[in-house]
Amino acid sequence: MYSSNDQAQIENDDDRDITPELWQEACWTVISSYFDEKGLVRQQLDSFDEFIQMSVQRIVEDSLPIELQAQAQYTHTAHKAALKCTLKFGQVYLSKPVHQANDGVAHLWPNEARLRNLTYAAPLYVDLNKTVYKDNSPPEEKKYEKVHIGDIPIMLRSAYCLLAEMTDRDLTELNECPLDPGGYF
Repeated sequence: MYSSNDQAQIENDDDRDITPELWQEACWTVISSYFDEKGLVRQQLDSFDEFIQMSVQRIVEDSLPIELQAQAQYTHTAHKAALKCTLKFGQVYLSKPVHQANDGVAHLWPNEARLRNLTYAAPLYVDLNKTVYKDNSPPEEKKYEKVHIGDIPIMLRSAYCLLAEMTDRDLTELNECPLDPGGYF
C-alpha cells in the first residue's frame, strides 16, 4: 500500500492543511447548513409522521384478537349458555383534527383548540371483525368499517396537522405565527 515515507508525508500534509480554527469553522458550516435545510424540529415531525403512518398499523396487526367470555347465566326457570366473543382489529384510519359543533363536525384549528382548552386531536378509526360463538351453533361473524375507537393528539406542523402545507399569509389569517416550526402537541 503505502511506504513509510508516503505515510509520513500524508501525516505531515494533514498537520499543515487544517488548523483547529479551520476545523471549528468547517464543523459550524456543516451544522448550520443542516439546520438551514432541516430546521430544529424536523426529527420530531418525521418521527411523529412515521409513528402515525406505519407504527400504529403495525401495533394493531401484531396484537392478538380480544376474547371476551361471558359466564353461563342460571335462573330458576332457564339456563343461558356461555357466550364467547372475539374482536379482531384491521385497517386503521386517522382523519384530520375535528370537533363536534352544533351543526355537525368541523375542522379544529390549533389556535381554536388553545383558546377553547381542547386537545388538538384527530379521530382514530379501525375496521373491526366481531365473531360470536354460541353453544352448538356455527360462529356468527360481523364486520364493522371505520369504528371510532378514540382520538390521537396531533403534533403541530406534522403531516396530519391542518397547518402543514399553509403559506405564511394563511397562517397569519388563522392567528398562527409563521415562524413557529411546530414539533409540539
